[in-house]
Amino acid sequence: MLRLAPTIKGLGAIIGIILGAALTVSPATAMSIQYSFTGDVDHVHSQLSSTFNTSQLMSGSMTVDTADTNGSSTVGNYNINITSFSLDIGSYHATMGTSGQVEIRNGLPGLDRFNVTVNAPDGPNVNFLGPRIFQIQLRAPGGPGGVGSAFDSDALPTLMPPPSIAAFTNFNRWRLIFGPDGNGKVVRGELTSLTAVPLPAAVILFGAGLIALVGLGAGSWRQKKNTSV
Repeated sequence: MLRLAPTIKGLGAIIGIILGAALTVSPATAMSIQYSFTGDVDHVHSQLSSTFNTSQLMSGSMTVDTADTNGSSTVGNYNINITSFSLDIGSYHATMGTSGQVEIRNGLPGLDRFNVTVNAPDGPNVNFLGPRIFQIQLRAPGGPGGVGSAFDSDALPTLMPPPSIAAFTNFNRWRLIFGPDGNGKVVRGELTSLTAVPLPAAVILFGAGLIALVGLGAGSWRQKKNTSV
């Protein structure tokens, strides 16, 4: 039992550091949200038909930092960090591009909106055309104070699921645009589901701490085994 005392003290110190770091994370960066989404395909440009068709399904995910870079109380811009972006349409796969943004619009000055933009997704060319932009555009009837609207603020929705897709009756569209110009070739459809999972920094730190604890415990076990041989 005495041999375990230094190890236990070390573990306690590590746990203390982890918890202390979690408590000192600033509110602006204390959370990320992982969104998962699915959709159908209802339109494929003829120059993309070698890869896409309307019987395929779309699915994807992204992690978004909750820090709002817009001072407006009705429009939230979340462009500090979109990470772990992943998109699948049939067998086509793309990942994070050069930049990205999520925009939340609540009530006035316009409709409630959930907009996603990922620039230059990293995916294969189709018919010599590279993917230029991926977008999700959802629009619901808006109203002041959140009355009759999908959102009650410009904060990123953190519920699981977020407002129902059925709430966005004014517009529901995702699209992946190929080609270098404004007349890009498009594969698109409607979103069929959207879910959100908050990822607090404390959880991330705790997971990292568990990995450290497992490694430290394994090292201690090997040391004791070698000593006993």
